[in-house]
Amino acid sequence: MNQSDYLKLIKLEDKIHRIAIEELNLVCDPIEFDVVPPIKMIEIMAYRSPSNISNWKFGRDMEKLRTIYERIDPGLPYEVVINCLPARAYLMNTNTLTVQCLVMAHVYGHVAFFTMNKWFQNSRKDILTLLSEANKRFQMYEKRFGIDEVEKIVDIGHALQLHCDPFSNETENEKRERIFEQKKLENRVSSSEFSDITSYKEDKVKEDIEMHNQRLWRQLKNTTPIEPTEDILRYIIDNSSILEDWQRDILEVLREEGIYFWPIIKTKYMNEGFATWIHEKIMNKLFRDGDLSTNTHGEFTYSNSLVKAQHKTHMNPYLIGSKMWEDIEDRWNKGKYGSDWEECYNLKKRKEWDKKKGKGEEKILNVMKGYTDWFFMHDFLTAELVDNNDLYLYQPVDKGNIIEYVRTNHSAEDVKKIIVNSFAHSGIPKIEVVNGNFNNNGIFRCEHRFSGVELNLEYAEKTMNHIYNAWGKPVILITKKGNQDVTITSDKDGVRVSIGVTPNTKPPEFYV
Repeated sequence: MNQSDYLKLIKLEDKIHRIAIEELNLVCDPIEFDVVPPIKMIEIMAYRSPSNISNWKFGRDMEKLRTIYERIDPGLPYEVVINCLPARAYLMNTNTLTVQCLVMAHVYGHVAFFTMNKWFQNSRKDILTLLSEANKRFQMYEKRFGIDEVEKIVDIGHALQLHCDPFSNETENEKRERIFEQKKLENRVSSSEFSDITSYKEDKVKEDIEMHNQRLWRQLKNTTPIEPTEDILRYIIDNSSILEDWQRDILEVLREEGIYFWPIIKTKYMNEGFATWIHEKIMNKLFRDGDLSTNTHGEFTYSNSLVKAQHKTHMNPYLIGSKMWEDIEDRWNKGKYGSDWEECYNLKKRKEWDKKKGKGEEKILNVMKGYTDWFFMHDFLTAELVDNNDLYLYQPVDKGNIIEYVRTNHSAEDVKKIIVNSFAHSGIPKIEVVNGNFNNNGIFRCEHRFSGVELNLEYAEKTMNHIYNAWGKPVILITKKGNQDVTITSDKDGVRVSIGVTPNTKPPEFYV
């Protein structure tokens, strides 16, 4: 792009903004666009942010991406968007004017999603400042305690940062008081009009209740955590007996970063699909209005086809997400919903169905505001979408000189169920801390809420070692492999895996 192109781009960005806000009814935080060279884009991708802490993993990833870019594949993402205030979008300086317009339109889709979707409402909009200031402190820690000690704690934080609970605001004491009040109510003795002729004396009842409440409170004080928690990092920060303040500071920052990424991970298909749906709407409008030359429409079509490329081995969120939004728009425009539609089995009628409802964009915005990928897939992925977009499962078959992909026997409905189930936890296993003082020895015990997907044992063992290094006492994880219980233990002697042996898993009992 030359200087003239940049001047055009400024005017086109204003038009893109007006289309997004006035015609597509989007609500967007302010956006700042930066045009950067490839090496800067590689750095932002590797560090996950334009400002982040220093860590060996980021340097490793940067060298890997740079090697791929320079020696294997010169293709890079057209943009990177940061959900902050104002939102920051980074564009490649190698993009053409037409591609920059596509990218800007795509960015408006993302920022509208960040702004309007309820799961992002508590996101740290100061994330760049948070990480930049943290990096300064962490460099001081490196000088004082040594880079190896700092890296060790950062590795712990990275391993556990997605095992968080962004929506739990209760402290352990607040939970304890809540449960105490609940248990007291369960033990309340109601008065009776016949109490004067029963053997129960009022003073005796009050005494029994008081003794019960004292015992209950003592037991609750000794129960940790007060109820199972998925927020492993929060529990370790608050309860580890070996962490120093500087180490807790590092883990707090990385937990905040994990909470920042939580809604991004949980809405990836919705978000990328929505941004793709938006950029297609805006680009078509720019071409219709003559803001972009029809001579460059082929360039847009080609770039868009790369974004929405079909793959046999994995799902493309840009393709699948946008196809689902298009399907919602079509169905709600034509009234393909409700009992009349569901109870119509005439194929000809279904094909010609059009009630002229015109509620497609309204429905899309309503869904966009409140869903995550799991519920999105559950409610709006249909067998027809699976079939029309060839989302079937394929297995590689070695044919000697070539690998062919052969479709499995799963039906469209089978594939839909498999896809929906795969989004249940967004690839993050549900692990809960159930006892931080197991056997009254300070042993850290957690359980995998098994839903049919086994843990990667190699990854689990390394993570258990990280927990042990942060906790300082033995750590136990209960999971499953097939139908067998699996116990993973990490202590001073290393990590061990036992199959078919499970420590006593009986939960604490409260007086009732």
